[in-house]
Amino acid sequence: AAASGRAEVVAPANAMPADCERITPSMLPLVTLTQEQIDAAVAGVPGGARNVQDIYPLAPLQEGILYHHVSTSEGDPYLLQALFSLPSRERVAGFLDAFQQVIDRHDILRTRIVWTGLDEALQVVCRQAPLAASELVLDARQGDIGRQLQARFDPRHYRLDLRQAPLMRVAYARDEANDRWVLVLLIHHMT
Repeated sequence: AAASGRAEVVAPANAMPADCERITPSMLPLVTLTQEQIDAAVAGVPGGARNVQDIYPLAPLQEGILYHHVSTSEGDPYLLQALFSLPSRERVAGFLDAFQQVIDRHDILRTRIVWTGLDEALQVVCRQAPLAASELVLDARQGDIGRQLQARFDPRHYRLDLRQAPLMRVAYARDEANDRWVLVLLIHHMT
C-alpha cells in the first residue's frame, strides 16, 4: 500500500464476544451510543445481543436509500428482483444452501437497519441471518409461473422489512408446463 501512496487503514478489533449478553458503549468503536440506544438497536434481533456482531451508522448513500424506503408506503424503488430457472427441487435446495453460505461469510448480507427510537439510523450486523425462502404453489392456468412470481413480488408494490436481516428473500414455485422450478430472488439495494 505504501508504493501506491495510500496509507494503510486498520479497522478496530471487534469488542463483542460471541456469548455477549449485553452490549455496552465501550464495545462500539465506530459509533457513540447510550446504553438505552444500544438496547433499542438490539431489541428486535433474533437471539438478542448474542446474535449481534457489530453496530455502526449508515453511510450517507444508505441514509438516502432509507429516506426513500421510509417515505414510501407502497413498494420500494431500491428493491431488486432476479429470476432463475432450475431443473429440479434438489437444485433449488442447492441454490438456497449456497446462497446461505454467501450470507454467512459477508457481514453486509447479515445486516439489518434500525431507526425507530434512535437519533440516527444504524446498521446492526447479526452473527446469523437465515435467508427467508418460501415455496409457493401457483396455477399455470393463471399464466407463466415466472411472470406470476415477478408480479407477486413486483418492487412497485412489494417491500422488504429492512429491520430483518438479511435484506433479501427467495420465493420459488414448480412450473409443471416447462418441467422446471422458477425462483425469484429479492435483494434490497441497501446491502
